[in-house]
Amino acid sequence: MLAKLILLAALYTTQFIPTTFFIQTVPVFMRQQNMSLDAIGLLSFLILPSALKFLWSPFIDRYSLPKLGHYRGWIICFQLLLALVTFGCGFIDIQENFNILVFCMFLAFLFSASQDIATDALAVNLLEPRERGLGNAIQAGGNVFGAIIGGGGVLILLDKIGWRYSLIIMSVVILLTLIPVILYKEQVSNKSQKSNFFKSYFQPFINFLSRPKALPWLLVVLLYMGCEMMSATMLRPLFVDRGLSLSDIGLMLGIVSYSVRIVSALIAGVLITHLGRLRSLTLFGFTASMMTLLYIIPAIGISSLPVLYAVSITVNAAQSMAYTALLSSMMDKCEPATAATDYTLQVSVVYLGGIAASVLSGAIASATGYTFMFIISAALSLLSVLLITNLRA
Repeated sequence: MLAKLILLAALYTTQFIPTTFFIQTVPVFMRQQNMSLDAIGLLSFLILPSALKFLWSPFIDRYSLPKLGHYRGWIICFQLLLALVTFGCGFIDIQENFNILVFCMFLAFLFSASQDIATDALAVNLLEPRERGLGNAIQAGGNVFGAIIGGGGVLILLDKIGWRYSLIIMSVVILLTLIPVILYKEQVSNKSQKSNFFKSYFQPFINFLSRPKALPWLLVVLLYMGCEMMSATMLRPLFVDRGLSLSDIGLMLGIVSYSVRIVSALIAGVLITHLGRLRSLTLFGFTASMMTLLYIIPAIGISSLPVLYAVSITVNAAQSMAYTALLSSMMDKCEPATAATDYTLQVSVVYLGGIAASVLSGAIASATGYTFMFIISAALSLLSVLLITNLRA
């Protein structure tokens, strides 16, 4: 069990290091250059590969790379590409070649999303049902630890040694996290590939959508994390407006708050085992919705660092528990033979909702201010909680 958790922790940490760095650092730079909130909100389209990755997940379920295992081979391939593009970004002049940077960022998100398909499938087949609560806590914790490195540590490092060397160090870290993957020996099943390709491509989607309450469940998934995506997109620009420095934001949101998320994810993993999936989704989702309203405190002008730390820690703890419950429930709805497609379809819906929520957050904050935007984000999350109660009926 320990070996499984170490492997999953390494994999889920890696994919979030560069993407979190890009999605959290670039908006701060943009705001410091007085770019509009609408433009910052549109930057969320970079996560489009994560929203659409279900389109190529059947290929990863169906095909494997020679001599590297099935899902393990895809993971190694995409992680190497992720390290390469991260290294290349270090040599881009941000002010002179911003469009090139955005394209390279898009590639980073594409490789990360593709690696995630194989990683999720590996996790579904690796974890026994009784292990999924703790396994998903490691998944959420790994994501957060990657965010700590990319959105906190590297953000502070950026302030000290500059863009190029920060990106080089980040690419080296990505390569080092490949070690547990290389040491892992995947048990590969002999899957037949003689069936008609087009039928085999669409059949996993048809099977998933044909299950009882599949569409209402996907609606829950669409809305559940919208609250967090809306608030996270505008929180950093808000803190820039409140006069916080790059190091202040990196320490508060990238290290302290995210460290709290790891602990909260582990606590949630234990509680989910006792409370059950849907009950945990309801309880943690409702709590996260209410706690998000605390962001109104900095929105109305309060900029005291102790207060902002207290708010950030409380909200992130609640959101992390909700996220862990969602991941665990999503894994329960996967079949081993089509694990990549089943899980990725649900994750893609999460990201589609996140993109819409993030773009909406920029438009709402620009038109009405931060306060009303946070209220709307909490309302969307509460709607998903109400839908969950119908699934329990």
